[in-house]
Amino acid sequence: MWLENFFYQVISPERKFYHIPVYFALKILSIFNYWICQFRKEAYRWGLFPARKLNCRVISVGNLTLGGTGKTPFVIMIAETLRGNGKKPAILSRGYGGRSQEKVNVVCDGKKILMSPEMAGDEPVMMAQRLQNIPILTGPDRYLTGRYAIDHFAIDTLVLDDGFQHLALQRDLDILLCDHKRPFGNGNLFPAGELREPAKEAKRADKICVTRYSGKGKTPELDKLFPGGLQTMKSSMRLDALISLKNGDLREVSSIRNKPIAAFCGIANPEDFHRILEESSANIVHYYAFPDHYEYTHAVLRAFEKKAIAAGAEMIIVTEKDAVKISAEPFTLPVYKVFLELEILEGRENFHKDLLD
Repeated sequence: MWLENFFYQVISPERKFYHIPVYFALKILSIFNYWICQFRKEAYRWGLFPARKLNCRVISVGNLTLGGTGKTPFVIMIAETLRGNGKKPAILSRGYGGRSQEKVNVVCDGKKILMSPEMAGDEPVMMAQRLQNIPILTGPDRYLTGRYAIDHFAIDTLVLDDGFQHLALQRDLDILLCDHKRPFGNGNLFPAGELREPAKEAKRADKICVTRYSGKGKTPELDKLFPGGLQTMKSSMRLDALISLKNGDLREVSSIRNKPIAAFCGIANPEDFHRILEESSANIVHYYAFPDHYEYTHAVLRAFEKKAIAAGAEMIIVTEKDAVKISAEPFTLPVYKVFLELEILEGRENFHKDLLD
């Protein structure tokens, strides 16, 4: 965790003077990364690296930056929309954090969940809990997992979770997600910044969605990249309900207004989770952000709950992603996971048209 904090301190415009030598070293490395990205792109363009095509429609959801831009909720929304309109989708994920070494892993067969978060990764299992009627597969080769899904589940649409950089598989609709406040992070390529590839590669996208949109303000970085104008979607996350980890009971968001709560998360953008809880008017007396994909231990959870009780918390609230890893853990305080709903604020009609075409 200290390494991640140090990285963000170094790349921040408000870095300390003693971080400057490290930052310049990272800038030099980012130049090499730039040319690697360029070579990779041209290699696929000229056919040196093959980009294969599957015999079904492929929709990719991804981003340009490290960390979270809301890909998983967006993928869930797409899968639900496709299913609700008579399509037969499956989701393909890389399965980051999962321990399985198999080339194809069936996390959910469309009927039941078949793998644990330890083996499949927390995000695929979380999606499976929300979408138990949709097959979810993980594996490093999306073409291989896609072929398996087509052969075994009679699907007609594949949704790639975090697929923008996966050039080895052709897609019919490429959706790029950009955070409203920081669409390109600090503007620098990794490791001097948060960009996975140069910002200009956003032009590869068929559709751009500005996530975590606050309802006001523009995104000048996107306006500069697309001087002729760009028709974008805008979306936001809304806390819809709370679900008990003990028995699955639903609780209305209004029930925690002014209530003392504790919360923790291990996601890429913990500030967003904190903001959503604040907007619910809950009294957050203890909050802690663990690193993304954090593997919780009994001792860590006990220590957190001890501090929560000392602070006067009446309950603990976690994200859906974290809930899949702590559901079997005994707590003294009641524990609830948030049920978040993604709302498309602008561009819904055009998006549905493109999605269902």
